[in-house]
Amino acid sequence: MKLLKVVTLLLLSLSLVVGCSAGNSGGNATTENTSTNTEAAPTEQAAKNEKKIPITIAVKYWNGAKWAEDHPTIQYLNKKFNIDLKLQIINGGEYGEKFKVIAASGDLPDVYSIGGSDFLNWQSEGAFVDLMPLLPNYPNLNKAYPADHEAVKMLNPSDKIFGLTNISWIVRDTVQIRQDWLDNLGITLPTADEFTIDKFYEIAKAFATQDPDKNGVNGDTIGFTGSLPQIRNAFGIANEWMEKDGKLIPRQTQVEEYKAYLAFMKKAYDEGVLDRDFVLRKGNEVEDMMKGNKLGVFNYHNGYHLLQGDIKKNNPNLNPVVAPMAPPIGPKGDRGNNAYVNGLDKVVINAKADAEKIDRILQIFDWWVTDEGTSVMKNGIEGIHYKKNAEGKYEVTDKWESGFPRFLNSSLFTRPGTDFIIFAWSTEEDIQRHNAYTELAKQYPWTNDAGGLEFYSNTYKDKWANLNTKFEEAVLQIIVGKQPIEYIEQASKDWMANGGEQIIKEINEAANK
Repeated sequence: MKLLKVVTLLLLSLSLVVGCSAGNSGGNATTENTSTNTEAAPTEQAAKNEKKIPITIAVKYWNGAKWAEDHPTIQYLNKKFNIDLKLQIINGGEYGEKFKVIAASGDLPDVYSIGGSDFLNWQSEGAFVDLMPLLPNYPNLNKAYPADHEAVKMLNPSDKIFGLTNISWIVRDTVQIRQDWLDNLGITLPTADEFTIDKFYEIAKAFATQDPDKNGVNGDTIGFTGSLPQIRNAFGIANEWMEKDGKLIPRQTQVEEYKAYLAFMKKAYDEGVLDRDFVLRKGNEVEDMMKGNKLGVFNYHNGYHLLQGDIKKNNPNLNPVVAPMAPPIGPKGDRGNNAYVNGLDKVVINAKADAEKIDRILQIFDWWVTDEGTSVMKNGIEGIHYKKNAEGKYEVTDKWESGFPRFLNSSLFTRPGTDFIIFAWSTEEDIQRHNAYTELAKQYPWTNDAGGLEFYSNTYKDKWANLNTKFEEAVLQIIVGKQPIEYIEQASKDWMANGGEQIIKEINEAANK
Protein backbone atom coordinates (compact mmCIF):
# COMPACT_ATOMS: atom_id res chain seq x y z
CA MET A 1 0.00 0.00 0.00
CA LYS A 2 2.88 2.35 0.82
CA LEU A 3 4.41 1.78 -2.59
CA LEU A 4 1.02 2.35 -4.21
CA LYS A 5 0.84 5.77 -2.57
CA VAL A 6 4.36 6.55 -3.74
CA VAL A 7 3.45 5.60 -7.31
CA THR A 8 0.39 7.84 -7.20
CA LEU A 9 2.47 10.77 -5.97
CA LEU A 10 5.16 10.04 -8.56
CA LEU A 11 2.67 10.08 -11.42
CA LEU A 12 1.08 13.28 -10.12
CA SER A 13 4.41 15.04 -9.79
CA LEU A 14 5.40 14.04 -13.31
CA SER A 15 2.11 15.40 -14.68
CA LEU A 16 2.72 18.71 -12.92
CA VAL A 17 6.25 18.92 -14.30
CA VAL A 18 4.94 18.36 -17.82
CA GLY A 19 2.26 20.98 -17.28
CA CYS A 20 4.67 23.72 -16.16
CA SER A 21 7.81 22.87 -18.11
CA ALA A 22 9.14 25.62 -20.37
CA GLY A 23 9.01 25.47 -24.13
CA ASN A 24 5.65 23.93 -24.87
CA SER A 25 4.23 26.69 -27.02
CA GLY A 26 5.02 29.82 -28.97
CA GLY A 27 5.17 31.46 -32.36
CA ASN A 28 7.45 30.77 -35.31
CA ALA A 29 11.15 31.14 -34.58
CA THR A 30 12.11 31.51 -38.23
CA THR A 31 9.77 34.48 -38.68
CA GLU A 32 10.33 36.21 -35.34
CA ASN A 33 9.34 39.86 -35.69
CA THR A 34 11.58 42.25 -33.78
CA SER A 35 9.95 45.38 -35.18
CA THR A 36 7.55 45.68 -32.30
CA ASN A 37 6.23 49.25 -32.20
CA THR A 38 4.37 48.76 -28.92
CA GLU A 39 5.26 51.90 -26.98
CA ALA A 40 1.68 53.14 -27.15
CA ALA A 41 -1.49 51.24 -28.01
CA PRO A 42 -2.97 52.25 -31.39
CA THR A 43 -6.25 54.19 -31.29
CA GLU A 44 -7.73 52.91 -34.57
CA GLN A 45 -9.08 49.75 -32.96
CA ALA A 46 -10.55 51.70 -30.05
CA ALA A 47 -12.36 53.98 -32.48
CA LYS A 48 -13.97 50.94 -34.09
CA ASN A 49 -14.99 49.51 -30.74
CA GLU A 50 -16.90 52.47 -29.32
CA LYS A 51 -18.48 50.59 -26.41
CA LYS A 52 -16.24 49.44 -23.55
CA ILE A 53 -16.88 45.76 -22.85
CA PRO A 54 -15.93 43.84 -19.69
CA ILE A 55 -14.16 40.54 -20.39
CA THR A 56 -13.19 37.91 -17.83
CA ILE A 57 -10.56 35.27 -18.53
CA ALA A 58 -9.67 32.30 -16.31
CA VAL A 59 -6.03 31.29 -16.61
CA LYS A 60 -3.81 28.67 -15.02
CA TYR A 61 -0.90 29.87 -12.95
CA TRP A 62 2.23 27.70 -12.71
CA ASN A 63 5.15 29.97 -11.87
CA GLY A 64 6.55 33.46 -12.24
CA ALA A 65 5.10 36.74 -11.00
CA LYS A 66 1.31 36.98 -10.84
CA TRP A 67 -0.19 39.86 -12.79
CA ALA A 68 -1.81 42.70 -10.86
CA GLU A 69 -4.99 44.30 -12.19
CA ASP A 70 -2.98 47.26 -13.52
CA HIS A 71 -0.34 45.15 -15.30
CA PRO A 72 1.01 47.08 -18.34
CA THR A 73 -0.15 44.39 -20.76
CA ILE A 74 -3.68 44.50 -19.34
CA GLN A 75 -3.65 48.28 -19.70
CA TYR A 76 -2.41 47.91 -23.28
CA LEU A 77 -5.18 45.47 -24.19
CA ASN A 78 -7.82 47.58 -22.46
CA LYS A 79 -6.80 50.62 -24.49
CA LYS A 80 -6.29 48.85 -27.80
CA PHE A 81 -9.60 46.97 -27.77
CA ASN A 82 -11.67 49.21 -25.46
CA ILE A 83 -12.27 46.47 -22.92
CA ASP A 84 -12.14 46.07 -19.16
CA LEU A 85 -10.10 42.88 -18.77
CA LYS A 86 -10.26 40.93 -15.52
CA LEU A 87 -8.22 37.77 -14.92
CA GLN A 88 -9.22 34.89 -12.69
CA ILE A 89 -5.81 33.38 -11.88
CA ILE A 90 -6.06 29.80 -10.61
CA ASN A 91 -3.12 27.65 -9.47
CA GLY A 92 -2.46 25.09 -12.20
CA GLY A 93 -2.59 22.04 -9.96
CA GLU A 94 -5.95 23.13 -8.54
CA TYR A 95 -7.49 24.34 -11.80
CA GLY A 96 -9.66 21.31 -12.53
CA GLU A 97 -11.31 21.10 -9.13
CA LYS A 98 -11.70 24.84 -8.64
CA PHE A 99 -13.19 25.23 -12.08
CA LYS A 100 -15.87 22.68 -11.24
CA VAL A 101 -16.83 24.87 -8.27
CA ILE A 102 -16.96 27.94 -10.52
CA ALA A 103 -19.10 26.05 -13.02
CA ALA A 104 -21.50 24.93 -10.29
CA SER A 105 -22.00 28.56 -9.31
CA GLY A 106 -23.20 29.32 -12.85
CA ASP A 107 -20.76 32.23 -13.15
CA LEU A 108 -18.26 31.00 -15.73
CA PRO A 109 -15.75 33.47 -17.20
CA ASP A 110 -16.02 34.65 -20.78
CA VAL A 111 -12.84 32.82 -21.86
CA TYR A 112 -11.21 29.79 -20.27
CA SER A 113 -9.30 26.62 -21.05
CA ILE A 114 -10.79 23.18 -20.75
CA GLY A 115 -9.83 19.76 -22.05
CA GLY A 116 -10.56 16.09 -22.47
CA SER A 117 -13.77 14.61 -21.17
CA ASP A 118 -14.96 17.93 -19.70
CA PHE A 119 -14.70 19.53 -23.12
CA LEU A 120 -16.71 16.72 -24.66
CA ASN A 121 -19.37 16.75 -21.93
CA TRP A 122 -19.79 20.50 -21.81
CA GLN A 123 -20.01 20.95 -25.57
CA SER A 124 -23.04 18.66 -25.61
CA GLU A 125 -24.63 20.96 -23.03
CA GLY A 126 -24.21 24.02 -25.23
CA ALA A 127 -21.57 25.66 -23.04
CA PHE A 128 -19.33 27.02 -25.81
CA VAL A 129 -19.59 29.34 -28.80
CA ASP A 130 -19.30 27.51 -32.13
CA LEU A 131 -16.45 29.25 -33.92
CA MET A 132 -16.83 27.47 -37.26
CA PRO A 133 -19.08 30.11 -38.90
CA LEU A 134 -17.22 33.00 -37.26
CA LEU A 135 -13.56 32.31 -38.01
CA PRO A 136 -13.70 33.35 -41.70
CA ASN A 137 -14.38 36.91 -40.44
CA TYR A 138 -11.02 36.91 -38.63
CA PRO A 139 -8.46 36.17 -41.35
CA ASN A 140 -5.35 35.87 -39.17
CA LEU A 141 -7.05 33.49 -36.78
CA ASN A 142 -8.65 31.54 -39.59
CA LYS A 143 -5.25 31.05 -41.23
CA ALA A 144 -3.57 30.04 -37.97
CA TYR A 145 -6.29 27.52 -37.06
CA PRO A 146 -7.60 25.96 -40.30
CA ALA A 147 -10.71 23.86 -39.77
CA ASP A 148 -9.08 20.82 -41.38
CA HIS A 149 -6.04 20.77 -39.07
CA GLU A 150 -5.93 17.58 -36.99
CA ALA A 151 -5.44 19.47 -33.73
CA VAL A 152 -8.39 21.75 -34.48
CA LYS A 153 -10.61 18.77 -35.34
CA MET A 154 -9.55 16.87 -32.22
CA LEU A 155 -12.57 16.33 -29.88
CA ASN A 156 -14.75 18.68 -31.96
CA PRO A 157 -17.82 17.54 -33.93
CA SER A 158 -17.15 17.30 -37.66
CA ASP A 159 -19.11 20.47 -38.46
CA LYS A 160 -18.23 22.64 -35.45
CA ILE A 161 -15.27 24.23 -33.70
CA PHE A 162 -16.01 24.76 -30.03
CA GLY A 163 -12.50 25.74 -29.01
CA LEU A 164 -9.09 26.85 -30.25
CA THR A 165 -6.14 24.70 -29.30
CA ASN A 166 -2.41 24.58 -28.84
CA ILE A 167 -0.60 23.70 -32.09
CA SER A 168 2.97 23.41 -30.99
CA TRP A 169 5.64 20.80 -30.46
CA ILE A 170 5.10 17.36 -31.91
CA VAL A 171 8.22 16.24 -30.04
CA ARG A 172 9.88 18.51 -27.50
CA ASP A 173 11.84 16.50 -24.91
CA THR A 174 15.00 14.53 -25.68
CA VAL A 175 17.66 12.54 -23.86
CA GLN A 176 20.37 14.99 -22.81
CA ILE A 177 23.87 14.26 -21.57
CA ARG A 178 26.46 16.25 -19.63
CA GLN A 179 29.08 16.42 -22.35
CA ASP A 180 31.59 18.07 -20.00
CA TRP A 181 31.30 14.99 -17.77
CA LEU A 182 32.09 12.79 -20.76
CA ASP A 183 35.11 14.95 -21.53
CA ASN A 184 36.30 14.64 -17.93
CA LEU A 185 36.16 10.87 -18.23
CA GLY A 186 37.72 10.73 -21.68
CA ILE A 187 34.55 9.36 -23.28
CA THR A 188 33.58 10.53 -26.77
CA LEU A 189 30.03 11.80 -27.26
CA PRO A 190 28.35 9.13 -29.40
CA THR A 191 26.78 9.92 -32.74
CA ALA A 192 23.12 9.15 -33.37
CA ASP A 193 24.06 5.84 -35.01
CA GLU A 194 26.40 4.91 -32.14
CA PHE A 195 23.94 5.74 -29.37
CA THR A 196 22.51 2.31 -28.60
CA ILE A 197 20.81 1.33 -25.36
CA ASP A 198 24.06 -0.44 -24.40
CA LYS A 199 26.04 2.76 -25.01
CA PHE A 200 23.47 4.63 -22.89
CA TYR A 201 24.10 2.16 -20.07
CA GLU A 202 27.86 2.40 -20.43
CA ILE A 203 27.75 6.21 -20.14
CA ALA A 204 25.28 6.24 -17.24
CA LYS A 205 27.37 3.64 -15.38
CA ALA A 206 30.52 5.69 -15.82
CA PHE A 207 28.72 8.74 -14.44
CA ALA A 208 27.41 6.79 -11.45
CA THR A 209 30.60 4.95 -10.49
CA GLN A 210 33.48 7.22 -11.51
CA ASP A 211 34.25 10.89 -10.85
CA PRO A 212 32.75 12.86 -13.76
CA ASP A 213 32.42 16.08 -11.75
CA LYS A 214 36.11 15.96 -10.76
CA ASN A 215 35.49 16.55 -7.06
CA GLY A 216 37.82 13.71 -6.07
CA VAL A 217 35.03 11.32 -5.02
CA ASN A 218 33.88 8.32 -7.04
CA GLY A 219 30.21 7.37 -6.99
CA ASP A 220 28.64 10.54 -5.56
CA THR A 221 27.00 11.43 -8.90
CA ILE A 222 23.97 9.77 -10.51
CA GLY A 223 23.74 8.13 -13.93
CA PHE A 224 20.01 8.56 -14.51
CA THR A 225 16.86 8.72 -12.44
CA GLY A 226 13.27 7.78 -13.05
CA SER A 227 11.83 6.08 -16.07
CA LEU A 228 13.10 7.97 -19.11
CA PRO A 229 10.48 7.41 -21.83
CA GLN A 230 13.20 6.96 -24.43
CA ILE A 231 14.46 3.86 -22.60
CA ARG A 232 11.02 2.30 -22.62
CA ASN A 233 10.59 3.25 -26.27
CA ALA A 234 13.88 1.57 -27.15
CA PHE A 235 12.30 -1.73 -26.13
CA GLY A 236 9.30 -1.16 -28.41
CA ILE A 237 6.79 -0.27 -25.71
CA ALA A 238 3.95 1.99 -26.85
CA ASN A 239 3.56 5.65 -25.95
CA GLU A 240 0.31 4.54 -24.24
CA TRP A 241 -1.22 3.07 -27.43
CA MET A 242 0.10 1.68 -30.72
CA GLU A 243 -1.50 0.17 -33.77
CA LYS A 244 -0.60 -3.47 -34.37
CA ASP A 245 -2.18 -5.73 -36.98
CA GLY A 246 -4.94 -3.21 -37.58
CA LYS A 247 -5.88 -2.90 -33.91
CA LEU A 248 -5.01 -0.37 -31.21
CA ILE A 249 -3.28 -1.97 -28.25
CA PRO A 250 -2.14 -0.39 -24.95
CA ARG A 251 1.36 -0.77 -23.57
CA GLN A 252 0.02 -2.73 -20.57
CA THR A 253 -0.51 -5.71 -22.88
CA GLN A 254 3.08 -5.75 -24.21
CA VAL A 255 4.36 -8.37 -21.80
CA GLU A 256 7.41 -9.55 -23.73
CA GLU A 257 8.59 -6.02 -24.44
CA TYR A 258 8.14 -5.16 -20.78
CA LYS A 259 10.21 -8.17 -19.72
CA ALA A 260 13.18 -6.95 -21.75
CA TYR A 261 12.76 -3.38 -20.51
CA LEU A 262 12.43 -4.45 -16.87
CA ALA A 263 15.53 -6.64 -17.11
CA PHE A 264 17.45 -3.55 -18.23
CA MET A 265 16.01 -1.36 -15.49
CA LYS A 266 16.52 -3.94 -12.74
CA LYS A 267 20.16 -4.38 -13.74
CA ALA A 268 20.61 -0.60 -13.68
CA TYR A 269 19.04 -0.43 -10.22
CA ASP A 270 21.05 -3.34 -8.85
CA GLU A 271 24.35 -1.91 -10.13
CA GLY A 272 23.64 1.63 -8.91
CA VAL A 273 23.42 3.06 -12.43
CA LEU A 274 19.78 4.01 -11.85
CA ASP A 275 19.26 6.34 -8.90
CA ARG A 276 18.40 4.12 -5.93
CA ASP A 277 15.91 6.71 -4.67
CA PHE A 278 14.18 7.24 -8.02
CA VAL A 279 10.80 6.08 -6.68
CA LEU A 280 10.76 8.85 -4.10
CA ARG A 281 11.99 11.67 -6.33
CA LYS A 282 9.54 14.45 -7.13
CA GLY A 283 9.82 16.54 -10.26
CA ASN A 284 11.38 19.54 -8.56
CA GLU A 285 13.98 17.30 -6.90
CA VAL A 286 15.08 15.96 -10.29
CA GLU A 287 15.40 19.52 -11.55
CA ASP A 288 17.48 20.39 -8.49
CA MET A 289 19.73 17.40 -9.16
CA MET A 290 20.35 18.67 -12.69
CA LYS A 291 21.09 22.20 -11.53
CA GLY A 292 23.16 20.94 -8.61
CA ASN A 293 25.64 19.11 -10.86
CA LYS A 294 24.57 15.66 -9.62
CA LEU A 295 22.74 14.09 -12.60
CA GLY A 296 24.43 13.07 -15.84
CA VAL A 297 21.70 11.81 -18.19
CA PHE A 298 18.13 13.09 -18.21
CA ASN A 299 15.01 13.84 -20.25
CA TYR A 300 14.79 17.59 -20.90
CA HIS A 301 13.39 20.21 -23.25
CA ASN A 302 14.64 22.93 -25.59
CA GLY A 303 15.70 25.20 -22.72
CA TYR A 304 18.85 23.20 -22.09
CA HIS A 305 21.07 26.26 -22.58
CA LEU A 306 19.21 27.91 -19.70
CA LEU A 307 19.87 24.78 -17.63
CA GLN A 308 23.58 25.21 -18.38
CA GLY A 309 23.33 28.71 -16.95
CA ASP A 310 21.62 27.43 -13.80
CA ILE A 311 24.32 24.78 -13.29
CA LYS A 312 26.98 27.47 -13.74
CA LYS A 313 25.20 29.74 -11.25
CA ASN A 314 25.25 27.01 -8.62
CA ASN A 315 28.79 25.94 -9.48
CA PRO A 316 30.70 29.05 -10.64
CA ASN A 317 33.94 27.18 -11.33
CA LEU A 318 32.29 24.88 -13.88
CA ASN A 319 31.72 25.28 -17.60
CA PRO A 320 28.82 22.85 -18.03
CA VAL A 321 27.86 21.62 -21.48
CA VAL A 322 24.52 19.85 -22.01
CA ALA A 323 24.21 17.87 -25.25
CA PRO A 324 20.75 16.94 -26.63
CA MET A 325 20.85 13.47 -28.15
CA ALA A 326 18.92 11.28 -30.53
CA PRO A 327 17.06 8.64 -28.48
CA PRO A 328 18.96 5.41 -27.81
CA ILE A 329 18.51 2.52 -30.23
CA GLY A 330 16.97 -0.61 -28.71
CA PRO A 331 17.79 -4.29 -29.28
CA LYS A 332 15.40 -4.49 -32.25
CA GLY A 333 16.19 -1.08 -33.70
CA ASP A 334 13.38 0.83 -31.99
CA ARG A 335 14.01 4.42 -30.89
CA GLY A 336 11.85 7.46 -30.23
CA ASN A 337 10.99 10.54 -28.23
CA ASN A 338 7.45 10.68 -26.88
CA ALA A 339 5.25 12.77 -29.15
CA TYR A 340 2.59 15.15 -27.91
CA VAL A 341 -1.04 14.90 -28.90
CA ASN A 342 -1.96 18.43 -29.94
CA GLY A 343 -5.60 19.39 -29.59
CA LEU A 344 -6.63 17.88 -26.26
CA ASP A 345 -6.85 21.23 -24.46
CA LYS A 346 -9.08 23.98 -25.80
CA VAL A 347 -9.56 27.69 -25.22
CA VAL A 348 -13.29 28.33 -25.35
CA ILE A 349 -15.70 31.27 -25.32
CA ASN A 350 -18.67 31.12 -22.98
CA ALA A 351 -21.89 30.61 -24.95
CA LYS A 352 -23.61 33.17 -22.70
CA ALA A 353 -21.49 35.97 -24.20
CA ASP A 354 -23.42 38.26 -26.54
CA ALA A 355 -22.44 38.84 -30.17
CA GLU A 356 -20.56 42.08 -29.44
CA LYS A 357 -18.45 40.48 -26.71
CA ILE A 358 -17.72 37.43 -28.87
CA ASP A 359 -16.55 39.72 -31.65
CA ARG A 360 -14.28 41.66 -29.30
CA ILE A 361 -12.72 38.46 -27.96
CA LEU A 362 -12.08 37.15 -31.46
CA GLN A 363 -10.58 40.51 -32.45
CA ILE A 364 -8.07 40.04 -29.65
CA PHE A 365 -7.18 36.51 -30.72
CA ASP A 366 -7.02 37.58 -34.38
CA TRP A 367 -4.47 40.24 -33.40
CA TRP A 368 -2.66 37.92 -30.97
CA VAL A 369 -1.53 35.53 -33.73
CA THR A 370 0.05 38.36 -35.76
CA ASP A 371 3.70 39.33 -35.38
CA GLU A 372 2.69 42.47 -33.49
CA GLY A 373 0.32 40.62 -31.18
CA THR A 374 2.74 37.81 -30.46
CA SER A 375 5.48 40.35 -29.73
CA VAL A 376 3.34 42.16 -27.16
CA MET A 377 2.05 38.98 -25.52
CA LYS A 378 5.47 37.32 -25.39
CA ASN A 379 8.10 40.08 -25.20
CA GLY A 380 5.95 42.56 -23.30
CA ILE A 381 5.63 46.31 -23.82
CA GLU A 382 8.58 48.04 -25.43
CA GLY A 383 9.90 50.74 -23.14
CA ILE A 384 8.62 48.93 -20.06
CA HIS A 385 9.68 45.29 -20.25
CA TYR A 386 12.44 45.74 -22.84
CA LYS A 387 14.11 48.53 -24.79
CA LYS A 388 16.71 49.33 -27.41
CA ASN A 389 20.21 49.97 -26.11
CA ALA A 390 22.78 52.40 -27.47
CA GLU A 391 23.79 49.86 -30.12
CA GLY A 392 20.22 49.60 -31.41
CA LYS A 393 19.75 46.10 -30.01
CA TYR A 394 16.90 45.02 -27.76
CA GLU A 395 17.57 44.18 -24.13
CA VAL A 396 15.33 43.46 -21.15
CA THR A 397 14.69 46.01 -18.43
CA ASP A 398 14.41 45.37 -14.70
CA LYS A 399 10.65 45.03 -15.25
CA TRP A 400 11.00 41.95 -17.49
CA GLU A 401 11.34 39.22 -14.89
CA SER A 402 9.19 40.85 -12.22
CA GLY A 403 6.50 41.74 -14.76
CA PHE A 404 6.38 38.27 -16.37
CA PRO A 405 4.80 39.69 -19.57
CA ARG A 406 4.68 36.28 -21.28
CA PHE A 407 2.21 34.95 -18.68
CA LEU A 408 -0.91 34.76 -20.88
CA ASN A 409 1.09 33.64 -23.90
CA SER A 410 2.50 30.68 -21.99
CA SER A 411 -0.54 29.82 -19.88
CA LEU A 412 -3.63 30.51 -22.01
CA PHE A 413 -3.23 31.09 -25.72
CA THR A 414 -0.46 31.43 -28.28
CA ARG A 415 -0.11 31.34 -32.01
CA PRO A 416 0.99 28.00 -33.49
CA GLY A 417 4.70 27.28 -33.39
CA THR A 418 7.52 26.32 -31.07
CA ASP A 419 9.52 29.48 -30.36
CA PHE A 420 8.37 29.87 -26.77
CA ILE A 421 11.78 31.05 -25.60
CA ILE A 422 12.82 33.08 -28.64
CA PHE A 423 12.40 36.77 -27.88
CA ALA A 424 13.01 40.14 -29.54
CA TRP A 425 16.48 40.23 -27.95
CA SER A 426 17.41 36.65 -28.80
CA THR A 427 20.62 36.37 -30.79
CA GLU A 428 21.11 34.63 -34.10
CA GLU A 429 22.91 31.92 -32.11
CA ASP A 430 19.78 31.47 -29.96
CA ILE A 431 17.59 31.08 -33.04
CA GLN A 432 19.98 28.66 -34.76
CA ARG A 433 20.25 26.55 -31.60
CA HIS A 434 16.46 26.45 -31.29
CA ASN A 435 16.01 25.44 -34.94
CA ALA A 436 18.69 22.75 -34.71
CA TYR A 437 17.11 21.35 -31.56
CA THR A 438 13.67 21.31 -33.20
CA GLU A 439 15.05 19.38 -36.17
CA LEU A 440 16.75 16.86 -33.89
CA ALA A 441 13.71 16.24 -31.70
CA LYS A 442 11.17 15.82 -34.49
CA GLN A 443 13.25 13.19 -36.32
CA TYR A 444 12.22 10.52 -33.83
CA PRO A 445 8.51 10.80 -32.93
CA TRP A 446 7.08 7.98 -30.80
CA THR A 447 3.40 8.61 -31.22
CA ASN A 448 0.33 7.68 -29.23
CA ASP A 449 -1.80 6.12 -31.95
CA ALA A 450 -5.00 6.49 -29.93
CA GLY A 451 -4.42 10.10 -28.87
CA GLY A 452 -7.78 11.72 -28.10
CA LEU A 453 -9.82 8.53 -28.50
CA GLU A 454 -9.51 7.75 -24.80
CA PHE A 455 -12.12 10.36 -23.93
CA TYR A 456 -14.76 8.49 -25.94
CA SER A 457 -14.42 5.48 -23.62
CA ASN A 458 -16.51 5.64 -20.46
CA THR A 459 -14.55 2.78 -18.94
CA TYR A 460 -11.32 4.64 -19.58
CA LYS A 461 -12.67 7.71 -17.81
CA ASP A 462 -13.87 5.66 -14.85
CA LYS A 463 -11.04 3.16 -14.42
CA TRP A 464 -7.88 4.19 -16.24
CA ALA A 465 -6.23 6.15 -13.45
CA ASN A 466 -6.57 3.34 -10.89
CA LEU A 467 -5.60 0.64 -13.38
CA ASN A 468 -2.53 2.59 -14.46
CA THR A 469 -1.41 3.25 -10.89
CA LYS A 470 -1.62 -0.45 -9.98
CA PHE A 471 0.23 -1.46 -13.14
CA GLU A 472 3.00 1.05 -12.46
CA GLU A 473 3.24 -0.21 -8.89
CA ALA A 474 3.98 -3.66 -10.28
CA VAL A 475 6.61 -2.22 -12.62
CA LEU A 476 8.36 -0.49 -9.72
CA GLN A 477 8.19 -3.60 -7.52
CA ILE A 478 10.01 -5.53 -10.24
CA ILE A 479 12.69 -2.88 -10.75
CA VAL A 480 13.53 -2.67 -7.03
CA GLY A 481 13.57 -6.47 -6.69
CA LYS A 482 10.41 -7.05 -4.66
CA GLN A 483 8.90 -9.13 -7.46
CA PRO A 484 10.46 -11.24 -10.24
CA ILE A 485 10.37 -10.01 -13.83
CA GLU A 486 7.71 -12.61 -14.65
CA TYR A 487 5.35 -10.77 -12.29
CA ILE A 488 4.58 -8.42 -15.19
CA GLU A 489 2.50 -11.24 -16.69
CA GLN A 490 0.14 -11.15 -13.71
CA ALA A 491 0.09 -7.36 -13.70
CA SER A 492 -1.00 -7.37 -17.34
CA LYS A 493 -3.68 -9.99 -16.69
CA ASP A 494 -5.01 -7.97 -13.74
CA TRP A 495 -5.08 -4.82 -15.84
CA MET A 496 -7.10 -6.59 -18.52
CA ALA A 497 -9.49 -8.29 -16.10
CA ASN A 498 -10.30 -5.17 -14.09
CA GLY A 499 -11.39 -3.02 -17.00
CA GLY A 500 -8.57 -2.94 -19.49
CA GLU A 501 -10.20 -5.37 -21.90
CA GLN A 502 -13.33 -3.22 -22.06
CA ILE A 503 -11.21 -0.07 -22.56
CA ILE A 504 -9.48 -1.70 -25.53
CA LYS A 505 -12.88 -2.60 -27.01
CA GLU A 506 -14.26 0.92 -26.59
CA ILE A 507 -11.12 2.65 -27.90
CA ASN A 508 -11.12 0.52 -31.04
CA GLU A 509 -14.84 1.14 -31.55
CA ALA A 510 -14.21 4.87 -31.33
CA ALA A 511 -11.34 4.59 -33.83
CA ASN A 512 -13.59 2.81 -36.34
CA LYS A 513 -16.40 5.38 -36.24
